[in-house]
Amino acid sequence: MNEKLFVLTNQKKTTNHILHVIMTVLTGGLWLIVWGITMRSNDAHNKRIDKQINQIMLYKTQGLSDTDTYKQIKKDELDFDVLQGRVIFVILLVVFLYFYFR
Repeated sequence: MNEKLFVLTNQKKTTNHILHVIMTVLTGGLWLIVWGITMRSNDAHNKRIDKQINQIMLYKTQGLSDTDTYKQIKKDELDFDVLQGRVIFVILLVVFLYFYFR
């Protein structure tokens, strides 16, 4: 798992703010849109990475072995997928019933 943590940590993205300031000045402020999109994208990516790291660290601090940690993470992912599927099903059912009884 230490290798996994190392790989995840190295996958974090940074925004080159100096470059974006220069581009914003050169384009008369139009580059602010690209800068904002880049910052939001990098932030979302880093939050996903941090979530994975925190999940690994949580199970490791509970004393789970690497194999058990991996299994628990896979179980959590499957549970999330099932929950997401159920939420989508309920939403579709509510929309269908709304139009059916309307």
